[in-house]
Amino acid sequence: MKINPVLYGVAVLVLFLGVILAFQSAGVWSVSGKVDAGGGRIEPSAADAGTIKGWMTLQQVSDAYNVPLEEIFAEFGLPSDTPASTALKELESDTFDLPQFRTWLQARQP
Repeated sequence: MKINPVLYGVAVLVLFLGVILAFQSAGVWSVSGKVDAGGGRIEPSAADAGTIKGWMTLQQVSDAYNVPLEEIFAEFGLPSDTPASTALKELESDTFDLPQFRTWLQARQP
């Protein structure tokens, strides 16, 4: 018995994608980087500046590090009307980059 190559290709593709979709539906597979293996949200930690990610907002970091937004704006030359909901990656410029921001936050910690 000979298997049609097209049918074989479709079966492999369905099996491959089916496994991924099944695990995503079960909540086991996540590729967003915004949740951990247990499904909990990833939040910045004041103990480790390395936990700060580009998709996190100014408000999340401000709350975690107890730093007023105005101080961040002044330190990095950001406009004072920048919304607190702005993702850090959207602020990348000559005056603001994430590694420098992490270093600054870490240096402020007692």
